[in-house]
Amino acid sequence: MTESIIEYKKSFEDELDWNLLDQLHKVVLQISTFCFRTKQICLTIEFVVIGLLIKFTDNKLDEAIFVAGLAIPFCFWFLDGIAYFYQVKLRGVMDNIRDQLHKRNSTSIVADKHGKVIEQTRINRSQLPKIISSFVNHSMWLYYFLLGADIILWLLFRKGIIG
Repeated sequence: MTESIIEYKKSFEDELDWNLLDQLHKVVLQISTFCFRTKQICLTIEFVVIGLLIKFTDNKLDEAIFVAGLAIPFCFWFLDGIAYFYQVKLRGVMDNIRDQLHKRNSTSIVADKHGKVIEQTRINRSQLPKIISSFVNHSMWLYYFLLGADIILWLLFRKGIIG
């Protein structure tokens, strides 16, 4: 049996949706790059500031070093979490556009063997779980590590174990 190939002719709405899908894809890629660069800048600033603080305190440990060690990754974690939130939100919009294209066309022009752009459970949550998952997810491990290491070192400093 031979399947006949149906030629896909874009309607005006399809053309607008394809353009919007392409633009959103580019934005998501930019946000993803921004998140990666945020982590790089965080590490750079963390080590430069701590190094300067050590130098300004005559090579002795001081509470300011630990405060900076917490403040810097926390601020970048906040920034990265917001970017992650919008990245997830945009991927949900992209899925909706793909669904609209699929509904308007009987051919499987947008059917993907890998499924959706993003898991539906991630975009169908209420607002608070979306916000929490933006800050607590697999891409934020660097901030957890930096904050955890700083807290442990600060506690050791306060107990007099390191000095």
